[in-house]
Amino acid sequence: MEESIQYNIVSYHDSANHKVDWIACEQPLEIWLKFYKTANETQKVYLHSTMRTPGDDVNLVKGWLQSIDLLKVSDILSITHTGKGKLKQNTSNRIVITLKPGSNVDLSTYKTSQLSVSSCGVCGQQNIDRLLENLLPIDDENRVSMAVRTVSELPNKLRQQQAVFFKTGGVHAAGLIDKQGNLVATSEDIGRHNALDKLIGKHMAQLPGQYAVLLSGRVSFEMVQKSARAGFSMIIAVGAPTSLAVDLCRELDIALIGFIKGSQFNLYHGERQLI
Repeated sequence: MEESIQYNIVSYHDSANHKVDWIACEQPLEIWLKFYKTANETQKVYLHSTMRTPGDDVNLVKGWLQSIDLLKVSDILSITHTGKGKLKQNTSNRIVITLKPGSNVDLSTYKTSQLSVSSCGVCGQQNIDRLLENLLPIDDENRVSMAVRTVSELPNKLRQQQAVFFKTGGVHAAGLIDKQGNLVATSEDIGRHNALDKLIGKHMAQLPGQYAVLLSGRVSFEMVQKSARAGFSMIIAVGAPTSLAVDLCRELDIALIGFIKGSQFNLYHGERQLI
């Protein structure tokens, strides 16, 4: 399985340079449980979905089972991959935990509508497809353009408004950027997804509109999904994106910028929105 994928991007450092970049792969994994109802009859139930970097999935599932204390490892007959489906343009893997005949598990206390992601930003959704429902490309009326120099200056402006970060060094931030490139609002939280939710919640009356969003960390699937729901036409991040984040931005035509360091940054989609 691929742990990283090559993408054609544009790297800005005084000038624009087209290059190939390696991006960490993010793909969904569905976890199912199969048990014997009788000696000859089995039943399969959906347990959990998680976003992860493919590879070492069996150990991932074992560790997850350990953390939720759902069943004993000694009750497991096998943990195997089974089948593949499609989530947009990405492979959706499934893994099945098969219990030994005679083993019982109490699912009454377990909430089967769990989805965890690389930063736990959309926990509680039953499946990943639901998160993609009704996501449409950004309306051109709300599309913003940004000068290259403005993009490079934004992380420093965000840091100047991170009061809690200066005190603790332990929180993320999300910033609202207007069409002139001004940082008009900032929200902070220990979770980067929570910081984004707070920002969107504060400005729901203004969204969707001609705004970009600035993130202090990396960009994964749920950060793009949340930004798309809010109608942001540009995502600017200090950190790196995942493969699924890049794919979703390209599908929804959301400009995506990451890895900002001084005057240098990478553009993964949306070259027409850079001045």
